[in-house]
Amino acid sequence: MLNYQMRPKRNPQNPYLVQKIMSASPEELIAYIFDYGATACAQEDPIKARTAINNLIQSLNLDYKEIADTFLNVYRYLGHLINQRRFDEAKNIFTDLKKTWAKAFNLP
Repeated sequence: MLNYQMRPKRNPQNPYLVQKIMSASPEELIAYIFDYGATACAQEDPIKARTAINNLIQSLNLDYKEIADTFLNVYRYLGHLINQRRFDEAKNIFTDLKKTWAKAFNLP
């Protein structure tokens, strides 16, 4: 009988998803994070939604302070909505951000 430590570890990652992420442009990665946040809100998963928000905050380019501050305020508001469990509103914002981002960068 194998004990827990001896069992081979399974890798739960989807290799196609890993390849998609690894080959994505920075603009596509941000779009994926918006999708991830919207999905997390649809599932009412505050941990995943906050993870998306934190990744978006970390992606801000502070060399462009005015724009970065504007996005930071939006991301903080999203965090506020998540804390209040207002997932539908947060999902709509994530979705609108994704649509606008995709249009600005000609993404599918």
